[in-house]
Amino acid sequence: MRDFTQGEVRREFDEGFPGVTGTQRITVVGAGLAGLGAAYELVRRGYEVTVLEARNRPGGRAYTLRSPFVDGLFAEAGAMTVTPGCHYTRHYLTEFNLALDQSDLVDTQFGFYTGSRYVGSDASSISEADLGLNDEEKGLGAWDLRDRYVKEFYTELMPDIAQDSWEPSERIRPFDQMTVWDALKGRGASDAAIDLLEPLFNEMTGGELRACSALSWLRLESGSHALGNSQGWAKIKGGTDMLPRAFATRLSGLIHYGKPVVGIEQNETGVRTTYLDGGRPMTILSDRLVLAVPFSAVRRIDLSRAALSAEKDASIRRLRYMSIVRVYLQMRKQFWDGTNIALSTDLPIKWVRDATPHQAGPRKILEAYVTGWRARMLSAMSEEERVQFVLDQIESVLPGARENFEVGTSVAWDTERYNEGGFILPEVGHSDLMPTIRQPEGRIHFAGEHAGYEPNGGAMTFALESAARTVLEIASTEVAA
Repeated sequence: MRDFTQGEVRREFDEGFPGVTGTQRITVVGAGLAGLGAAYELVRRGYEVTVLEARNRPGGRAYTLRSPFVDGLFAEAGAMTVTPGCHYTRHYLTEFNLALDQSDLVDTQFGFYTGSRYVGSDASSISEADLGLNDEEKGLGAWDLRDRYVKEFYTELMPDIAQDSWEPSERIRPFDQMTVWDALKGRGASDAAIDLLEPLFNEMTGGELRACSALSWLRLESGSHALGNSQGWAKIKGGTDMLPRAFATRLSGLIHYGKPVVGIEQNETGVRTTYLDGGRPMTILSDRLVLAVPFSAVRRIDLSRAALSAEKDASIRRLRYMSIVRVYLQMRKQFWDGTNIALSTDLPIKWVRDATPHQAGPRKILEAYVTGWRARMLSAMSEEERVQFVLDQIESVLPGARENFEVGTSVAWDTERYNEGGFILPEVGHSDLMPTIRQPEGRIHFAGEHAGYEPNGGAMTFALESAARTVLEIASTEVAA
């Protein structure tokens, strides 16, 4: 089966997959955006599709929390941003008549809480705080530091670092053999500067600067998915879950919820998928299968008879996912000064922000966004312990939190049974792993943000792009037959 390029997938998608029709029976494992996108396009073109979803909801990590909050408040537990570069996401939002609002991450009142004091992100505040910057860094604000150590870095690597169809050239490939930490230190950044910079790209490195590939990081920082290039950032009006719900409505009756897959086997004629239905093992036969769940969850599926290559098996076992915990505290009112606050702290909770800056009503939701080892610590706590721990921490940053607290909840992605991690962490050497991750294996195709053409996860559009690729792969087998 030939490997479709990123450009080919986009062209075929934009033209409506001309000539793509089929009669094969397809099993899709997972009703996240990748599984939903693949099922939706295949059904429209005549394929007989069955979607097996372990949870009782669609969307996977496109997950909006609406309970236990009141007054119509909600918060995002997973994907939350639509950038100008989110081509596939924007296509479906238009197709499903879903609207966009400005992202909550734009125009934030961003600053730091370090050493029990507040420090603004501007040059004057940082200079006055005397945080340990070296002589060349003194007098620079947080965004000035980003220009110096990040923007100038990827600009020097243009156009290689920003090719439309991602494939690392020999010039930039060496950066895949070093970590973000090593790359920043190599540019002369002090430890204090790195501490100030980390929250500006924490969401895409997961607090793992000493593990994340510098090449993957630079690729992301040079594009529209980087916080430093947030012009035009948006969110889905009404909540991110509006998108998977729209897909699910159009696939009504084809998605079977509460059906975790426990085994997959294939031979020359088809694929047999074993799943649980109320605790009873059941099987479904199909011509092909789209495996659209994170590799961290795939590791719990019996693939001993799936006839996977050694390279695919190794990639499934090797791929790492970021540890992310998101804790939400509903407050009866806004008791802090400022609007749309976002604070990077030196406390274990790390990042605190107003998760409802544009939602109506007096009540607010404060979020602690925690990654890396801190997230693994919170994951080991019970729900009650986690909420109380974060409440105590936020009280020290924003006095009055305890007095105004009403209810709390959290999502620890490491302990989410059918995820076991957030989005992918592209470690050193990730670019060599990417082709193997997405490569079909016989009658089994692979979709999801981890199986995209980009070296970074966490974007809905990458998941949807991978779905479009699987449609072309499956269609090509009809032609071959």
